[in-house]
Amino acid sequence: MKNKNIITGLVLTTLAFTGCKKINDGNLSNIIRYEVQPTEVPQGRAFVSSAINPEGSTKPLQIKLLNIYNRETGENVTSLFQQKYQHKVWKALYDSKKDTTLALIDAKRVDSMIYPLVINPVSGQIEANYTTVNLPLGKYKFDLEISNPASSKVYKDIGEFDLISAPFYEIPAVRSTVAMKIGAETTTKLIPSNANHIKVKRISESGDKVIVRIVDKNGNTFNPNKGEIARRPNSGTQGGFLQTMQDYSLSTTLFDDRMEFQFGVVPFPLASLGNGFNYYYRIPAKFVKYDDSLELPYNTYSCNARFSFRAFAPGTYEIEVIVPQVIRVP
Repeated sequence: MKNKNIITGLVLTTLAFTGCKKINDGNLSNIIRYEVQPTEVPQGRAFVSSAINPEGSTKPLQIKLLNIYNRETGENVTSLFQQKYQHKVWKALYDSKKDTTLALIDAKRVDSMIYPLVINPVSGQIEANYTTVNLPLGKYKFDLEISNPASSKVYKDIGEFDLISAPFYEIPAVRSTVAMKIGAETTTKLIPSNANHIKVKRISESGDKVIVRIVDKNGNTFNPNKGEIARRPNSGTQGGFLQTMQDYSLSTTLFDDRMEFQFGVVPFPLASLGNGFNYYYRIPAKFVKYDDSLELPYNTYSCNARFSFRAFAPGTYEIEVIVPQVIRVP
């Protein structure tokens, strides 16, 4: 009986201590991981990676970046990524249909000092922005501290990313040119065009505009200010016009030798209006003479040039659109 009372007392004492100590529910997995290794982060562009795989861990997670290392040398380079740079940050949702002036856009942005690359504290996603232009290209790895209601652990070398070179602009589609018969636009002739028929340069880090020149095969510039470059109508009976760069821009200015388009956000364009990032222009028939080999009599076919372009960084860009097998007629 005495032994039974002792055992009962020990059990009650254990239960008493257990009842006083809160035991956290949940699980923090030892094999939390990134599915893609390494993640490629394009330098100078807004970028968000896929989320970390919590592998059954109880949410919410609290994720903290601890250290970043050069994968090739092992050097701790955390200090490089802890420097902040000035950048415009959105404080309200941008609406391209309403925010049609630089003043309206700037009212929704604020100059801030930000890190070029961070780890999302909830999802673990790698988030980068334009200011990664200030970081050296390279191969990196990093440590995280991950916590939840159950526990907290340090995950050494859990993630890898490569900061890779990326152009400030892209030409998403190959140039094209088509001749269309006046009064019977379903009668067409394709004029072979290729990647050599568009030339793009970023000439400044400021200005935020695109300068477009459309030239004939000899480099003679068509004059937008005198109607030598026009919008291309939609096909069929629907009316209206195919998209031009003007449809995406804050302002358009015509000169004798060029068109200038001011933009307010990057990427520019931010989103397509429906035909990718293509711009459709028409040179009226009276301003072009086709090569004899094309067998297109003068003033019977308009010349329709299409090109594409998208900028990922602020600055001033020059685009030269070359129309092959055509001579300008002033």
